[in-house]
Amino acid sequence: MKKILEHQVPFPVNAESDNFTAALASALVIARGYTEEMPYWCVPNRRYCVHCSPCGEHPLENHQGSVYHCLLTASTLAFGFDYPSDDTVDPHSLPGFSKGWRWDDGFVNTLARFAGFSYLRFNGASPREEVLSAIKSSVDNGFPTLLRLENETEWILAVGYEADTVYGLDSQLHALSDNWHSVMRDAIVITGNTAPDMSYKELLERIVSALSYEEHDALEKVIMDALDHVTPENAMDTAGMMCGINGVPIEARWHAAESFGGAENLLSDICTNKEIHSRLSEVISDRYVTEGKDETHGIGWQIWAALGVGPKTGYDITEQSASLILQKETQETLKRLFAKIFENDRAVCAEIRACLEKL
Repeated sequence: MKKILEHQVPFPVNAESDNFTAALASALVIARGYTEEMPYWCVPNRRYCVHCSPCGEHPLENHQGSVYHCLLTASTLAFGFDYPSDDTVDPHSLPGFSKGWRWDDGFVNTLARFAGFSYLRFNGASPREEVLSAIKSSVDNGFPTLLRLENETEWILAVGYEADTVYGLDSQLHALSDNWHSVMRDAIVITGNTAPDMSYKELLERIVSALSYEEHDALEKVIMDALDHVTPENAMDTAGMMCGINGVPIEARWHAAESFGGAENLLSDICTNKEIHSRLSEVISDRYVTEGKDETHGIGWQIWAALGVGPKTGYDITEQSASLILQKETQETLKRLFAKIFENDRAVCAEIRACLEKL
C-alpha cells in the first residue's frame, strides 16, 4: 500500500538560504496540520491574508515561510554573517558553532523545544530496517522525517512509502533510490507534537548572546582593514569577501523582522508580554526592514549596488566588481554601509537587553 503525506511544501520557498531550516519548516507544516484554509497573518499588511496579491495564491507556502522566519530566529542563525555548515568560514560569527559543525543534538533539541515536537535520531551506522521502520511508523502517524544523504550539507524530507520504497521531498516529490540507506548520514524522525518548552525570556537571551558575540566586532575590524588594503592583486577576492558577508544579513535579518512582526506564529505563541513584544517588533522592523530608515535590508542592496552586483549578475561578483572596489569612493561607501549594519545589530541588542530587565 502506498502512503504519501498531504500538505507538502517543496522547498526552499523564496528567500530561504538555509537548507536545514527550510526542510524543517516544510516538515512542521505537515506535522502541525497546516492547511490551505488556515488563516495566514500577513506581516507587511498587518492583517490576515485577503489574497490581495499573487502571494496569496499559495497559503501553504506562506505558512511554511512564517515557520522558517521563526525557526531561523530561535536558532539564532538570523543574527550571524554566515551559516555554520559552511566550512569555508572559520571562526563562525555565532557562538556555539565550531568548524565542521553538523546539526548537533543541542541545536536540534533547542528547535524541538521552541517549536514543540518530539523526535528520534539515527545516523549512518543505524540498521536499515530500524530506520525504515521508524520512517514508516512516523508517516503512518502523519509525521515526516528529515534525511541527510550523500550530500554533506543538504536535507530532504521522507514523506511517504510504498513497500520498502521511500518517497522524498525537496524541490519536488520523488522516489529515493533503493540504496538511500547506504548513503544516509543523518535522520531526524518527527514522532509527535508537544507543548513548546522555551520561554520568551530564553529566546531573547539567545538573541542577545548571538548579537553580542565577540566575533561580530572582530569581523567588523576585518572588513574595515580589508577595505583599507585593496590592491589590483586582491581586488577580486576582496570584492567576493564583501559580497559573501553581505549575502547573509541582507536576508537573515529580514527573516528576524518577519518573525517578530507576526501576530500569530511560533514566536508569538511563546510570548508572555505583548507590550514588550510590540516594542521589539517596532525596533527590529525599523532597524532591519522598514524602508527609509537605513535598515539592514536596504543597506545590503546598497552594498551590492556598490559592487555592481544584483539580479543580472546572479548576486555574484564580476570583473566590474574588482574595478569598482579599487576606487577609494567605493571603499569609503562600503565602510559606511557595513558600519551601519553592525550599528543596527548593536541597537537591536541594546533594546532587547532593556526589555529583558522588565521581564
